[in-house]
Amino acid sequence: MDRQQIGLKLVMDAIGLPVRLDTFDDRLIVQKAVCLAQALGVDLGYDFNWYLRGPYSPALTRDAFAVSTQLEQGNDESQNWNLDANSSQRLRRLKRLFQVPDRHALASKLELLASTWFLLERNRAEPDDLHGLQDILKRFGKEYTQPELRDGLRELKDYGLCHAGTP
Repeated sequence: MDRQQIGLKLVMDAIGLPVRLDTFDDRLIVQKAVCLAQALGVDLGYDFNWYLRGPYSPALTRDAFAVSTQLEQGNDESQNWNLDANSSQRLRRLKRLFQVPDRHALASKLELLASTWFLLERNRAEPDDLHGLQDILKRFGKEYTQPELRDGLRELKDYGLCHAGTP
């Protein structure tokens, strides 16, 4: 594992999620979890672009598969490494966000949150314009209701991922 892959493994450990890639939901969870961790200031160096299911990083996909393969072979090079104190503190605060027992429900929740965050961060939407945000997401094939968006925005704000006022 290189340093970025070790960082990925440490971040996933810190938020209580395995680097598991068996299903589409598993892969989506890794993408969105890392996107949100980076949004909170834990910089792993992954660049995200918009893809079919929201923010996506091809480099993260490559690293996640490399880490998963290493772990399957019983090789965990992250054992002698630690995150810096600031990153660890931020991830402890974020860990509750990922405590959804059903993997499909977690994937759906993270897709909503990461997609919303990404659009706000790129100034494609405003947090106080639910109708406009809903329209933009609908153009990308996402059929979120206004109550779902309102709850998502509230959750982003609660975790320090959205600083503007929310409806």
